Amino acid sequence: MAMTLRLDEEHDRLLAALAAKFGRSKTEVVEIALDDLAARADKSARTRAAFERVRARDADLLDRLAR
Repeated sequence: MAMTLRLDEEHDRLLAALAAKFGRSKTEVVEIALDDLAARADKSARTRAAFERVRARDADLLDRLAR
Protein backbone atom coordinates (compact mmCIF):
# COMPACT_ATOMS: atom_id res chain seq x y z
CA MET A 1 0.00 0.00 0.00
CA ALA A 2 1.36 3.42 -0.90
CA MET A 3 1.90 6.12 1.67
CA THR A 4 3.23 9.64 1.61
CA LEU A 5 5.83 10.39 4.25
CA ARG A 6 6.32 14.03 5.10
CA LEU A 7 9.65 14.91 6.67
CA ASP A 8 11.21 18.20 7.62
CA GLU A 9 14.35 19.14 5.67
CA GLU A 10 16.75 17.87 8.33
CA HIS A 11 15.17 14.42 8.47
CA ASP A 12 14.92 14.23 4.69
CA ARG A 13 18.66 14.98 4.44
CA LEU A 14 19.36 12.35 7.09
CA LEU A 15 17.23 9.78 5.27
CA ALA A 16 18.94 10.57 1.96
CA ALA A 17 22.38 10.29 3.58
CA LEU A 18 21.52 6.91 5.14
CA ALA A 19 20.13 5.65 1.86
CA ALA A 20 23.31 6.67 0.05
CA LYS A 21 25.55 5.25 2.77
CA PHE A 22 23.90 1.83 2.64
CA GLY A 23 23.15 1.80 -1.09
CA ARG A 24 19.42 1.53 -0.45
CA SER A 25 16.39 3.52 -1.47
CA LYS A 26 14.77 5.88 1.01
CA THR A 27 11.81 3.49 1.16
CA GLU A 28 14.08 0.57 2.05
CA VAL A 29 15.75 2.59 4.81
CA VAL A 30 12.37 3.49 6.31
CA GLU A 31 11.23 -0.16 6.12
CA ILE A 32 14.43 -1.32 7.84
CA ALA A 33 13.99 1.29 10.56
CA LEU A 34 10.38 0.21 11.14
CA ASP A 35 11.34 -3.46 11.30
CA ASP A 36 14.11 -2.64 13.80
CA LEU A 37 11.82 -0.55 15.98
CA ALA A 38 9.15 -3.27 15.99
CA ALA A 39 11.72 -5.93 16.91
CA ARG A 40 13.07 -3.82 19.78
CA ALA A 41 9.54 -3.17 21.07
CA ASP A 42 8.77 -6.90 20.97
CA LYS A 43 12.02 -7.71 22.77
CA SER A 44 11.24 -5.14 25.46
CA ALA A 45 7.78 -6.62 25.98
CA ARG A 46 9.21 -10.14 26.24
CA THR A 47 11.87 -8.93 28.69
CA ARG A 48 9.26 -7.23 30.88
CA ALA A 49 7.09 -10.37 30.85
CA ALA A 50 10.05 -12.54 31.84
CA PHE A 51 10.94 -10.16 34.65
CA GLU A 52 7.36 -10.24 35.94
CA ARG A 53 7.36 -14.06 35.90
CA VAL A 54 10.62 -14.19 37.88
CA ARG A 55 9.43 -11.51 40.28
CA ALA A 56 6.21 -13.39 40.98
CA ARG A 57 7.92 -16.77 41.26
CA ASP A 58 10.73 -15.54 43.53
CA ALA A 59 8.83 -12.88 45.50
CA ASP A 60 9.75 -14.38 48.90
CA LEU A 61 13.43 -14.67 48.00
CA LEU A 62 13.56 -11.13 46.63
CA ASP A 63 11.87 -9.84 49.78
CA ARG A 64 14.45 -11.59 51.99
CA LEU A 65 17.32 -10.23 49.89
CA ALA A 66 15.93 -6.70 50.16
CA ARG A 67 16.22 -6.75 53.98
